Amino acid sequence: MREKKRYLLVAIEGTGPAAGGPAMDEKSAKHLVYEAVFQLLGEAGAAEAGFQFKSFDAARNAVVVKCRTAALEKVVAALAAKRRWKGGDIALRVKKISGMVSNVM
Repeated sequence: MREKKRYLLVAIEGTGPAAGGPAMDEKSAKHLVYEAVFQLLGEAGAAEAGFQFKSFDAARNAVVVKCRTAALEKVVAALAAKRRWKGGDIALRVKKISGMVSNVM
């Protein structure tokens, strides 16, 4: 049976270079969310969760990520646990969860 996926809209908030200033681009945002998940779940846990970066919205300073439904709580916890990045305070806040990527944006 096929595993269902969930798409999360995650807002990036904070101070310093991680706050969405000129240093925040798609590559930096991707590195940030993967680092957050790897720190709490590890590479094996991230793979088991089916975690994947989908897109970055520079205007809203937010990313869309994908994970398996069964691992949703672990992924949300991993994103919420990230507090420091590149010498600044950071907060990754889950704004919306959906079963379809078009409903998240």
